[in-house]
Amino acid sequence: MYHIKEAAELSGVSVKTLHHYDKIGLLVPVKSENGYRTYNQEDLERLQVILYYKYLGFSLDQIAELLAEEKSNLLPHLTKQLDYLTQERQRLDTLISTLQKTIQEQKGERKMTIEEKFTGFSYQDTKKYHQEAVDKYGQEVMDQALERQKGREEEATRAFNQVFQVLAKNFQAGLPVTASENQEEATKLLDTIRTYGFDCSIEVFGHIGKGYAYNPEFKENIDKFGAGTAQYTSDVIAFYVENQAK
Repeated sequence: MYHIKEAAELSGVSVKTLHHYDKIGLLVPVKSENGYRTYNQEDLERLQVILYYKYLGFSLDQIAELLAEEKSNLLPHLTKQLDYLTQERQRLDTLISTLQKTIQEQKGERKMTIEEKFTGFSYQDTKKYHQEAVDKYGQEVMDQALERQKGREEEATRAFNQVFQVLAKNFQAGLPVTASENQEEATKLLDTIRTYGFDCSIEVFGHIGKGYAYNPEFKENIDKFGAGTAQYTSDVIAFYVENQAK
């Protein structure tokens, strides 16, 4: 058994945080008659799972809901968290490699293609995007997406990046959003979402397109392919969705 100060020191969280978790029912330790809190092995294991979910961007309310689904068995949570973190590691490894190559290019030691410069970037390249998707489409849908992507993360990233690169070039060339070339890219983007993500409907695709322009994080990330690419992509998708609805 561990007193609250010992639990705080072991986990790296503050005593105040543990008090808060107790207050909201997320992590409730045994209390003695004088009010002292003590934590057993199971409590600390639950705390570990909570901290992993926090790192992955889940809110405390969402963590409480997730833990309520598996009160007595933490293994499904640990397995799911390992999948998330493995994908995060793969993404970071790719970005580190891209950064190293960029530094080498700046030193005059190598040349990079425009495609290589953006390897590792995609519209969904942070855990925050994943959590926003969970909030919007549900955990089951995103679990399905993770399962489809498993072992194909780099392939998925390349597929998304290729679409954004072409749209960025079309924008720079002054092609209207209604151009057939752009509508072909919209089709490819929808197919890519369905292949590596979930069974996206035309209506949801329209909402995703709006998010590219109005969500600051999405917009900033897509505009790495060229300033204005996010709004241009959003407009291309809007026209595509409008035509599909006819």
